[in-house]
Amino acid sequence: MAIPFQNENLTLAQMRDLVSQLSDLEIGNDANDDLTVDLVNSFVKEGFQKIYNLTTRFPYYQSVLGFPTVANLHGYSTFTQTLPTVVSKSITALNQVISVVNNTDAGNSLVYIDQFKAESLWVGTQDVAGIPAYWSVWSNQVNLWPKPDGVYSMTIRAFRRPLLDWLSDVNTSIDVSPDMQLPLVNYVMSRIYQYQEDPEMAAVYNRQFEQEVALVQGNLTAPNNNQPLIMSGGLQLSPYNYWWADYPGIKVIPGSPNPLALLY
Repeated sequence: MAIPFQNENLTLAQMRDLVSQLSDLEIGNDANDDLTVDLVNSFVKEGFQKIYNLTTRFPYYQSVLGFPTVANLHGYSTFTQTLPTVVSKSITALNQVISVVNNTDAGNSLVYIDQFKAESLWVGTQDVAGIPAYWSVWSNQVNLWPKPDGVYSMTIRAFRRPLLDWLSDVNTSIDVSPDMQLPLVNYVMSRIYQYQEDPEMAAVYNRQFEQEVALVQGNLTAPNNNQPLIMSGGLQLSPYNYWWADYPGIKVIPGSPNPLALLY
């Protein structure tokens, strides 16, 4: 069976066919087959999880979602993804929330704050509604501080969790970064030869897997060509810019990566 490499990712069935050709072993559920389908599937899942756990910040898993605020409500757990199709997603489908931006009127980029610090500032009679300026994550919710005083259009950027539909639907592409597809093949081959008690071939494929993973990780963490080295904290502001100084516990700190900071 020809493997359609024009597709970005292989399906589970195509992965099994490929490793069967590479190893010259029969994969099936008959007594005469060399490897069972379930065994090879477990090798694929094992390699998939290992690759994902190496770094959860693959650009492949980046997501942009939105949600409207509700007056006087701190916590939000359901968001809407608009591209490539409109899909409602729970926060449990996200691995890491990176940023929250308010798009209403002039807009503002919210600053991440520790949940316990936020609760110590906006507590009791101090929990006054206003324009959200900070965000935290706790108990599967994105919490906004102060609580909104109306409806605001929010955008969040996050890294999603990988989908596992391909384990039950062999015609669904494996949800792994395309850069990691060939390393996944090499990992599965390594485990197959290990199972066949061929340590030399297992070592060859495992070494190839580790080398390819190191190359991909190096590319992901390499500095941009237009900014190979950044020496300062980034954004610089005028010391006279004190926007939002009237809000409790908030002040502009010139020269900080984000101009909004807490008054301690």
